[in-house]
Amino acid sequence: MKKLLLFVLAATALAACSTDTTQDLVPEIPTAPDELQVSFDEEDTRIQLQNNVAVWTEGDLVSVFYRSNANDKWQFQGKTGDTTGTLKRIEATTATQATTKIVAVYPYSKDYWFNWNTGDVEASLPAEQTYLKDSFGLDGTIMVSQSDYNQLSFKNVCGWLKLQFTGSGSISKIVLRGNNGEQVAGKIYINTEDASCTLAAEMGGTKDEGVGGTGGTLIFDNTILTSVTLNCGNGVALNSETPTAFYVALPPQTFEKGLTATMYGCDGSTKEISTENLITIERNHILPMASATLEMPIGNNQIWYTSSDGNVIKPYSGYYNSNATAMQTFGANITSNTYKNGVGVITFDGDVTTIGERAFFNCDALTSVTIPDSVTTIGDNAFEWCHALTSVTIPDSVTTIGDAAFSECFALTSITIPNSVTKIGVQAFFYCPALTSVTIPDSVTTIGVAAFESCYALTSVTIGDGVTTIGEDAFSICSKLTAFYGKFASADNRCLIVDGVLNSFAPAGLTEYTIPDSVTTIGSYAFRYYSSLTSVTIPDSVTTIGDDAFGRCTSLTSVTIPDSVTTIGNYAFQVCSSLTSVTIPDSVTTIGNWAFAHCDALTSVTIPDSVTKIGEYAFQSCDSLKEVYCKPTTPPNLGGYVFDYNASGRRIYVPTASVDAYKAASRWSEYASAIEPYNFTE
Repeated sequence: MKKLLLFVLAATALAACSTDTTQDLVPEIPTAPDELQVSFDEEDTRIQLQNNVAVWTEGDLVSVFYRSNANDKWQFQGKTGDTTGTLKRIEATTATQATTKIVAVYPYSKDYWFNWNTGDVEASLPAEQTYLKDSFGLDGTIMVSQSDYNQLSFKNVCGWLKLQFTGSGSISKIVLRGNNGEQVAGKIYINTEDASCTLAAEMGGTKDEGVGGTGGTLIFDNTILTSVTLNCGNGVALNSETPTAFYVALPPQTFEKGLTATMYGCDGSTKEISTENLITIERNHILPMASATLEMPIGNNQIWYTSSDGNVIKPYSGYYNSNATAMQTFGANITSNTYKNGVGVITFDGDVTTIGERAFFNCDALTSVTIPDSVTTIGDNAFEWCHALTSVTIPDSVTTIGDAAFSECFALTSITIPNSVTKIGVQAFFYCPALTSVTIPDSVTTIGVAAFESCYALTSVTIGDGVTTIGEDAFSICSKLTAFYGKFASADNRCLIVDGVLNSFAPAGLTEYTIPDSVTTIGSYAFRYYSSLTSVTIPDSVTTIGDDAFGRCTSLTSVTIPDSVTTIGNYAFQVCSSLTSVTIPDSVTTIGNWAFAHCDALTSVTIPDSVTKIGEYAFQSCDSLKEVYCKPTTPPNLGGYVFDYNASGRRIYVPTASVDAYKAASRWSEYASAIEPYNFTE
């Protein structure tokens, strides 16, 4: 396939002698040399465009009439990118007439005919041209050269209309028509002196007159051709920002009522643009049309993408998915994977039905993806670790977004979840730190655990009416969240409250917060990592503080835990490094594992007599903790390492009558030397 280039061609012909002894002898037809020199005549002459410089393409073929009417095939001898060079004859035909001219026509066709009486070349302008990236369409750009010595320089015969489109989708072909029924293809006569051309009127059959009685054969259509098609093969993908250019060669003429272009998408759909303004196509000139925006659908057998390095993305090839096949991953086999015009296109032998498990896992260069309408499921880890991924177009056919499907997509700024999706999986968008907003449609019933955890830039979330389940940690560590809207949003829009459980909190701009009275449980991870909070008031309605509910709230100095609370979960106040004292109410029966571990500023703790269990590491590494007041007369069940790494000399005060019991109890005995009697009074 040719590149976009400008180039020059040379011509040569065979000599032949008349066998008619009744006629005067014609001049001897000279023998063609082995090679002809070629160069460019016009500055704008182009077969193809390569940095706006005229160049040859290796293997280019040319029709040459070397001082005769013999149409010989010559080939360029050189490399693609050469600006000058030579032609070599590779196939000869029999000459019947001698002329004084060397005539050459690009591209080669066995059906071209040189009329030595008129000096014209009879050729044909095809009704179908082939798209070439950044270049004039193949087959439609005709060039001619005439010389009386072995040096040929070519001129363009046609002009070009340059169509430019931005948008999305893929164009499979463009059909161009004049609005007044003008002829745009078919048989043409080319003047070899100035490269002007004339379109032949309607006629049929073969040409055997007006060529000195020698007879000639030219195959051409029987009708006037009023449309020309630019064939784009498997499809040319459009770019939403940079216009994609399509060049169509047209015979020089004026289109009185303008032109109409019909674009065909890969699925057969069409888009049409038209102008009624007078348009003139000049020989050897490009007429650019204003850029237009098109939204062309993609075929269900294609996935479109872009990459940061402009290279092909290879799916399902990572370590974790090395044994997967394309059929297993996508529901169809890959037939091609190309990257051109700034867009990659993966084409399959059937409809893509799923983006399977780890389909694009760890594709670091992947920047955008358009998924076809035939896909129903985006599998687990499908785009996980695609760190450069900025946008994803999810079709309405998708019903499930799997676990960790877009986890750690650091550059993902927005996501539109279609109304067809019913489930967002566990950690589906975990650690997408550039994601700014999310709208959950009414179709979604389930939002998985940690689905949007650590989306640091997320500012607002709208929950659809269909949602029935929101997993723990769904929106935790989203420090820029200012509000929740829709179902489950609290009156102040700062919380999501699901069946009494405070599931998520929007902390941005707050230092103090009073939890609504409708809350019965502070859910796991609800306030975790919100370092701006200094004070939280918990209402009497709350009975349970969940695991890691306030973990790493490093500015939290004050927490009022009401008498209604019975359970403080694991890690509940872990690494609350500014918390100085904690009095746990008499209603509490259980203190979870690591509940207050690493609370560096904590100096004093009072454990009520209602407590029956203190979990492992509950107060470990509280570096400033000097006094523990433990009221239960019966030693609570104590986990391991609960009071390890406290302040030097830390004392544990227990009821006077229970000192021996504590010192003998499992795990408590490890702290026997620190246990002292204390007379607790109500």
